[in-house]
Amino acid sequence: MDILFVTSDPALASAVKGTLESARHTVSAASDVDSLAGAWPHGTPMDLVIIDDLSAHDLLDETRRSLSRLMDGKAGDGTGTAVRPRTLLLSTPPRTPKANPDDTPQVRRQTPLPTIRKTGRAKADGQAAPPSSLDGASSVPPIHADETIVKPFSDAELLSYAHALESGGAADETTLIHGDLMLDTRNRQAFYRSGKQPLALSAREYTTLETLIRANGEFLSFDELLEKVCGTGIFEQRDIMDGTLYSLTRKMRRMGFFITQRGHRYRIR
Repeated sequence: MDILFVTSDPALASAVKGTLESARHTVSAASDVDSLAGAWPHGTPMDLVIIDDLSAHDLLDETRRSLSRLMDGKAGDGTGTAVRPRTLLLSTPPRTPKANPDDTPQVRRQTPLPTIRKTGRAKADGQAAPPSSLDGASSVPPIHADETIVKPFSDAELLSYAHALESGGAADETTLIHGDLMLDTRNRQAFYRSGKQPLALSAREYTTLETLIRANGEFLSFDELLEKVCGTGIFEQRDIMDGTLYSLTRKMRRMGFFITQRGHRYRIR
């Protein structure tokens, strides 16, 4: 694929570019507005645009404009046949504030409240509203990414998303991605680190794995898994489910994934 990577971080640009080029993609990186114009002149065809959400605001705005021109058919040769590339967002998770050991009810009672001065950009609660890296200025159309990867991510996860987008669209209901695992739900196959050969899983092991991944980190009860994998009815099915969880747990552990248990509830991490 012809891929454009938009980021203001040179180290990230080098790492992502190297990973994608190792999979035989052609990659151009844009670190500022001038390099964006050189790498993507007049919105010429690109298969995929990867956008770092921490890029400089003027770079993000110009990327939005280029994508908008493609949507309007104003890019390329001006014939109206331009096609918008797929977009993949590299998203930075919000920081979790560290616990303050001095923040106790007694200290809070003895500490005067600060005076908050509201500005034109303040929210209703008085806190300054940081500009969204996707919304941009009101005159610039927002970016609607086809897929989002939350940082930090592995090379295999990046390549899995790129492969899913290359294969015919976003990683929709026929593709599930969980870290270095990619599940082809149509053919009921699981792949590890963009491997070409599917993992050696039984039908019950695959169903259990897909069910746990679809739970998105939430715990599922043994009975919920049993009903999904084996159905309900006979006592022997519980022994079958026990064996399936045991064998799947061992296989996943070899690849760095852990099926954890809390009582009679399970999840994959």
